[in-house]
Amino acid sequence: MSILVSIIILAALAASARWTWWREKTPGLRVLCYHKIGVAPAGSKLKELWISPEKFRAQVKYLLDHGYATLLFSDLLKAWRGEAVLPEKAVVITFDDGYENNYLHAWPILKELGAKGNIFVVYNTIGKVNSWHNPASEGWVNMATLAQLKEMQDSGVIEYGSHTMNHPHLSALKPGDAAWEMAESKRQLEAAFGREMFAFAYPYGDGAYIPALRETALETGYVFDFSFRQGKTPWPWDRKATTLDRLFIRGGDNIWDLVLQLERGASRL
Repeated sequence: MSILVSIIILAALAASARWTWWREKTPGLRVLCYHKIGVAPAGSKLKELWISPEKFRAQVKYLLDHGYATLLFSDLLKAWRGEAVLPEKAVVITFDDGYENNYLHAWPILKELGAKGNIFVVYNTIGKVNSWHNPASEGWVNMATLAQLKEMQDSGVIEYGSHTMNHPHLSALKPGDAAWEMAESKRQLEAAFGREMFAFAYPYGDGAYIPALRETALETGYVFDFSFRQGKTPWPWDRKATTLDRLFIRGGDNIWDLVLQLERGASRL
């Protein structure tokens, strides 16, 4: 073998090592985290938050073709309470924020393929725009209307959780204001959708690892609180000890990335 060939092989191995194929498979609950399904607008600095409908459909089809069972929050609750057995290849598909593109693109794909999904809704932006965003990064995006959200719920394909009233950095708020963001969103969403909101996701993941804020979330009545930390969560889940982690699906991810996320809890270093 020539020196040049050896160098090429070593370079290829080094490049491939940034993917996690060499890690051992890890057990735990798989929770996928998406945001926007569609094509990122020109000039967007947030392209990793956008998954094209074609790519999303391919990812969901991969899950179903390979024996994964997609769960609603209510399915997960039954498993956590011991009222049902968690499927060996369970996966929870989640979307943060509640964008209109979830209604226009994600929901039809899930419905077509026979999969289930869950959306964390920012209550005060229902039917408005994602006003917490900095327009310098990307223009504001339309949020789903209440009618659209109800239609998705009525289909049996989508369930909801809370993502606060206004999508703030909870750690930047006074304790009472942070508590209000969590409790009021739960109350308003339950009134709007006629069902208990027992799942919560911290905006930006902020507060998930601050004991006082996490205690507030649990005392508010949320059974599940989801972080934005990358990884799988050991199951059975120790609710007092830790949040539920998630697997962030980025716009540039391919099926190989998805496989590594599902099996190893991360795809790239």
